Amino acid sequence: MAITITDADDVLVAHHPGGQEAGPDEGAARPSTVSVIGRQARSFTAAAVIPAIAVAVSVPVVVIAWSIVQPSTEVWQELWATRLPGMIAETATLLITVLAGTLVLGTALAWLVTAYQFPGRRVLGWLLVTPLAIPGYVLGFVWLDTLEEPLGARSVRSIWLCALVLTITLYPYVYLFARAAFREQSQRSIDVARSLGCSRTKAFWRVVLPMARPSLAGGLALVGMEVLTDVGTVRLFNVSTIADGVLRVWFGTGDRNAAAELAVLLIGVAVLLIAAERLARGRARFTQSGSRAGLHVERLRGARAATASAIGWGVFTIAVALPVYRLVAWALEARRTDQTATVSGDLGFHLMSSLQVAAVATLACLSLGLLLVAGLNRRRAGGSLLARLATLGYTVPGPVVAIGVLVTLAAVDRIGWLPDGWLLVGSFVGLIYALVVRFLAVAFQGIESSIAKVSPSVVASARTLGAGRFRVATRIELPLAGAGILAASVLVALDTLKELPITLILRPFGTETLPIWVWQATSESLWVQAAVPSLALVAVGMVLVAALLVALEHGAETVS
Repeated sequence: MAITITDADDVLVAHHPGGQEAGPDEGAARPSTVSVIGRQARSFTAAAVIPAIAVAVSVPVVVIAWSIVQPSTEVWQELWATRLPGMIAETATLLITVLAGTLVLGTALAWLVTAYQFPGRRVLGWLLVTPLAIPGYVLGFVWLDTLEEPLGARSVRSIWLCALVLTITLYPYVYLFARAAFREQSQRSIDVARSLGCSRTKAFWRVVLPMARPSLAGGLALVGMEVLTDVGTVRLFNVSTIADGVLRVWFGTGDRNAAAELAVLLIGVAVLLIAAERLARGRARFTQSGSRAGLHVERLRGARAATASAIGWGVFTIAVALPVYRLVAWALEARRTDQTATVSGDLGFHLMSSLQVAAVATLACLSLGLLLVAGLNRRRAGGSLLARLATLGYTVPGPVVAIGVLVTLAAVDRIGWLPDGWLLVGSFVGLIYALVVRFLAVAFQGIESSIAKVSPSVVASARTLGAGRFRVATRIELPLAGAGILAASVLVALDTLKELPITLILRPFGTETLPIWVWQATSESLWVQAAVPSLALVAVGMVLVAALLVALEHGAETVS
């Protein structure tokens, strides 16, 4: 007789060779020592692995933040007397403006393509995500050159145009999560609201939008962190933010401690943003009903259909079509003048380096994100603290993360734990480690917000029927949260693909990515040379977005 041990409540199910199940008395006669030992071993492993991941990822940030214990009073006095008040004011203005803009634009476009049928709707569904494929520093220099002549060199470099560029670049974060949330909702909720006298518009504000609130909060959290840590776009438009101040202090004075102390302000602002969102949500919890009947799509006709199409195509034209047109024109000029390669190699060499770095970093972030979410769901005490530790890196500018990783890896190298001749500083492993520190929060936020929408009653029913935790995760939670996890994977891949400061500082010898090529060209205002790698970045990003949305569309049709 074989014994099968499940994970739920240590249930023992005994099977006879003939296929008949043993009775309760016979199964109960068996000792449960193996089950207890297995459960304790798994609990010990989870209790050890999750804190280890959180600590390993947070160490570089903690190393930098520790410098606040011994503050450089002279530097703080000088900064407060000169630029720090302006940095804080411009950072707050830029953050509030971009958050408001991405919330309105991303949510409105997601609802438009999800709830209404109009000409070009299916094509716009994925075209509206493509601004994510264009890095902010690329879109920035394109619009900077385009608007410099009509607006003037001084007027074009303003905080409002910078906010507009960041809004156009970052609104797909909200759009992706909002669209996934809208598609997962049931028409029954709206029908109930309509039966109580609500119009379709009131039903959206009172039912649909609150149900999508966890996803919207996750998307806005990513937008806020991107704005707080952006250094390339703000530098183009001469916007003096805290992140830009960190770079100026580091490269201007070489004082690592002073730069780290200033970076602590970014962590503080991010913590305040997260706390404000948690406080606003309170104890409310929004979940799906389990029904797979999607929202009813209303067909628009006449002027309403034309207006919907004009809004969608207008946003795409401003965000993607016109910038790509300029890049193509510059790329053709680069080909005519033989400016399509660098000393390090041609386009293929830079493209393969970028794809290798992005693929490995994305797999690492998703794997660790899944482990963290699974482990933290089982840990009651200290779970929130571990989650915050594991996602600290996203609130710190890339150069500061790189500095923290350099300090951490140099300390490990000095200890001598690795074989002779092996060094982590300047290695591919060190680069991936820094990217995980920086972007693990993207994977974690997406996975956590998606799994949070899975109804607890569905999970409880499966556990009651004897399914173990692993089976519940693989057969229920992950499939129901699949759309959000796919969205998170695309966001991580795009972020790592576009990452510049970390790759520039920590890349090993022979690793030259597309963003490095763009940076080298734009630092000298060579827009023609920067167009070729910029177009390659856009093309790869569009492939990622198209693959994501095709998978989502296929899954929705199969289920329905």
